[in-house]
Amino acid sequence: MYIREKEKKTKGERYTQYQLIESVRTPAGPRQSLVLNLGTLCLDKDKWKHLANRIESKLHGQASLFASDPEIEKLAEHYCKVIIKKRHAEEAEARRIQGEQDEVQPEYATVDLNSVESSDALTQGSEHVVLSQMREYGFEKILAPLGFTPRQINYAQMLVAARLVHPSSERETARWLRENSGLPELLGTDIEAYDTALHRVASLLWENREAIEKSLSKKAKELFSLRETVILYDLTNTYFAGSKRNSQVALPGGKSKEKRNDRPLVTLALVVDDKGFPKQSKVLEGNVSEPGTLESMLDELDAFSPLLNSEKTIVIDAGIATDDNLKKIREKKFNYIAVSRKRTYEDGLWDDSAQKQITLADGKTNLTMELAKTKTELFLRCHSVAKEAKEKAIFEKKTKKFEVEICKIKDGLQKKGTRKSYEKVMEKIGRLKEKYKVGGLYDLVVEQKKGVVTEIIFNKNTKGELAELSYGEYVLRTNRMDLKDEDISKIHRSLTTIEASFRSMKSELGLRPNYHKKDAMTMAHIFITVIGYHFLTPIVKKLKEGGLIHCWNTVREILANHVRVTTTFNTEAGDTISLRTSTTPNSRQQEIYNALKIKHNPLKRLRTIIPKKRTKPR
Repeated sequence: MYIREKEKKTKGERYTQYQLIESVRTPAGPRQSLVLNLGTLCLDKDKWKHLANRIESKLHGQASLFASDPEIEKLAEHYCKVIIKKRHAEEAEARRIQGEQDEVQPEYATVDLNSVESSDALTQGSEHVVLSQMREYGFEKILAPLGFTPRQINYAQMLVAARLVHPSSERETARWLRENSGLPELLGTDIEAYDTALHRVASLLWENREAIEKSLSKKAKELFSLRETVILYDLTNTYFAGSKRNSQVALPGGKSKEKRNDRPLVTLALVVDDKGFPKQSKVLEGNVSEPGTLESMLDELDAFSPLLNSEKTIVIDAGIATDDNLKKIREKKFNYIAVSRKRTYEDGLWDDSAQKQITLADGKTNLTMELAKTKTELFLRCHSVAKEAKEKAIFEKKTKKFEVEICKIKDGLQKKGTRKSYEKVMEKIGRLKEKYKVGGLYDLVVEQKKGVVTEIIFNKNTKGELAELSYGEYVLRTNRMDLKDEDISKIHRSLTTIEASFRSMKSELGLRPNYHKKDAMTMAHIFITVIGYHFLTPIVKKLKEGGLIHCWNTVREILANHVRVTTTFNTEAGDTISLRTSTTPNSRQQEIYNALKIKHNPLKRLRTIIPKKRTKPR
């Protein structure tokens, strides 16, 4: 083999193309055959022969007798992989044209066991699962009418699948696709993944977000016969480590779900049904008011589904369930079930209600309920023992820390060197109230004399005592007058579905961290996670129906060692055979594939024979 340079001319412009050439014997005599177009070759010309020799040696499984130049070794390894992939693809295409049967006929050869090598191992298990779900939804057919080219469709599938299998930045995603994942092979493409190309396609996905999400939701409804009568709506947010200066979406001032109120936030609004299938999403400013987000969602939902609005029930938490929002829901002729924000109720509302106790599906949690009725609404007062224990533990932890800190300030009044000025002490107390959020439950008296604090007296007030009595209690309200108490409670508890959605996005699907500086890419990053969740939901549902109660992280770990590998060896005749095969899935991997009703091995065995290197006669 040798390398030659060839002048090319395209549209009046000249450029140099580098080619790897080998000499072959034909009935008509020796001929030159193109092995590979090398593209741009950044290597000194005096090293070309060394590179060609090393490529040829590696293709024939021959070890180098001398230490090779690291630059040449790296290039040789890269080009060998490309050549073998190319030959495997040519053989696969030839078999397809010939209509070769799946049944493999026995074929024997005497091989040199000491020459057997395995290389180019790439993961395929989780990628196969995600790609199968994409194909069931017809993701390619969704993107094509939106103007995506075949190349962009491949990149889009890579982006979304990578977010489920290896959630990371576009730069790390590109590296993972090139070096670790068999996803390009599963897609049947040999395009190289570059972070700039992935960025461009991510932006394109974001620009077409409404059409993509509507198509995915429609497909899920068709495949799983979803009724969409119960609609869950909630918001979450995530924070940024950077400053996000000049951003119009990542803003400070919001209430962080992760207790990071010191950082810029971005908000994600999500609509799902009671089965957990996502319907709509929207990226909002980090300091957005939760109640103010509902109206636009109702307008979009109004035209989203063919069902009459009166057949839909919107389920919302207390943060969104203001009286104004409930009025807007009624005006749109939707139904609602919400956590009540009321502090007081009409006298005698609960007088005629009877308490009822039920045990939830887990067989452990008990819930006490009593139902009251007005002319237009039902009110269900609930008390959960588990919720009581949790709230009591949180409340006692906060009040204990608050009291300890107040006592420290009080004890410091008797010590030298501590600040005792009234302004400084009040500033410290104010910070403690802000930190622990329980200051309003105490009556605090700070005595002073000439601007110097002399005593601090604090006791729990009536509000604090009432808070202790209301542990584990909440009230639900609905305009569905046809529902029974257990039905109201059950539909409300489906809100845990959307909470699980947010947890999955943050922990399993790379919603955080978000490294992007520009708002467009920030929102594109979030939307790719949302698309990923559209595909993850049916996967988890099918596994559950198949008796496998696994979280997605567990599924990824189980499938991690189902890989695609190339095995190379020399035969007695001197030929080099390269086999591209998949490892046999173990029993746990087979359980997953069976539950999802997909093939155990998505790719066929490929074989390439490199004939023995012939030396020229003297």
